[in-house]
Amino acid sequence: MKGETGAGTDDIVLTEIDIDNLIRTKGAIFAGIMTLCKGVGIQPQEIERVVIAGAFGKHLDVNNAIRIGMLPDLDRKHFEYIGNGSLQGASMALLSQRLWQEMQDIADRVTYFELSSWPGYMDDFMAALFLPHTDGGLFPSVLVASG
Repeated sequence: MKGETGAGTDDIVLTEIDIDNLIRTKGAIFAGIMTLCKGVGIQPQEIERVVIAGAFGKHLDVNNAIRIGMLPDLDRKHFEYIGNGSLQGASMALLSQRLWQEMQDIADRVTYFELSSWPGYMDDFMAALFLPHTDGGLFPSVLVASG
């Protein structure tokens, strides 16, 4: 019976707050990607590889993430899940002097972006707070049902 508690009988509840958190999270992720693209002078379609890591990434369905506007609408072959990337990378670097040096070389070339103060980030964030986005042209593979 609905509302009863016990093993396997609890209702799953999705609240307005949950949906708001999802939309703000997807907006921040997409705006961050757009800001990084602008910062290095490329278009989102030029992204060659998107590495997804961690517990959040483990449960992320790439097709659905693109459908709601969280990830750029790229060929799905550009997305790769690597598991616990930080633990894997640290282990590899500690076990190999060559990889330790390569990690140091990469760290020396990293460009730091303070997204919230980057020009245009807040505009990109606000535009990404819609499903999938205010600019449907960014998601050509997402079919929007017409009225």
